Amino acid sequence: MIINTSRFGEVEIDENLIFDFVEPILGYENLKKFVLIDHMQDSPFKWLQSSEDENIAFPVTIAGYFGLDYEFVIPEEEAKKLELINAEELLTLNIVCIPSGEPEAATINLAAPVVINTGSKKGMQLILSNANYAVRQKLFADGIKQTVKS
Repeated sequence: MIINTSRFGEVEIDENLIFDFVEPILGYENLKKFVLIDHMQDSPFKWLQSSEDENIAFPVTIAGYFGLDYEFVIPEEEAKKLELINAEELLTLNIVCIPSGEPEAATINLAAPVVINTGSKKGMQLILSNANYAVRQKLFADGIKQTVKS
């Protein structure tokens, strides 16, 4: 299947890899179908691209890639909506905000992870009501460290 995207142009995707959001991403209640697109090969970032609106894509990552200690419990009602049976099928992503020209100021939303059951292909944005996680946690505590190869 080919989808049009404003960032990547036409992208071929496997229809079996489209996730059906049983609960919407806040502010995007009309969008239910998303797919993950690689940002760059071997990058810790991906794009959660709407397959319904070519202009909507969220940069996402996994908090653990950046050394963030991150744990939460999925309430039973939400686990049922996701048809979640075992934790091995759970993919947890966090939306990232990277200010233009200031990648060192990037933040990650730990208060509202995107959780996806890779088995059932169902996803949702889960609002963590009783966790002490920030909506805008700094992604790079000490700024971006650049490695120079000689």
